[in-house]
Amino acid sequence: MEIEIISEPIRFTLYGLTSTVENCCYGEVGLRLMNEMWRTVKKAKLATTGINHWVYFADDRMFVGIEVRNAKQATIPKSLEPCEFELNRYSKHVHVGPYHELPQKWQALKAELTARGESVTMPSLEVYGHSCEGEDESKAETTILMGLKPKDA
Repeated sequence: MEIEIISEPIRFTLYGLTSTVENCCYGEVGLRLMNEMWRTVKKAKLATTGINHWVYFADDRMFVGIEVRNAKQATIPKSLEPCEFELNRYSKHVHVGPYHELPQKWQALKAELTARGESVTMPSLEVYGHSCEGEDESKAETTILMGLKPKDA
């Protein structure tokens, strides 16, 4: 399994919706948030990158959002919450395959990172380029970024 460890910070400025997740139903909650978010984005005619970000926070909270082009000039609906965060050190893995395999992939990645002496932190996220509806989901690409604790100098 190919995992890249990156020590150069990456910053995200996203707009979307947040929710608490009960009973580990991240997929169901994420889809609901994503569908609500896109209805709002399309109604407001916001220019976006089209990239979905599913962000996982501590305490079973998740945020689903997108990057808005020219966000400073755009009129962003109040129902879309801003979410800014930075990963100072993180792992990167590109999962190619069906979305239903993602929970097992996360477990495998966490196990591999732990075996390498890494400690996963929050937030961590999935980045989706496009929907695969009507396409071959076995070719779907999902980038998984997992926050990592800093290494002692």
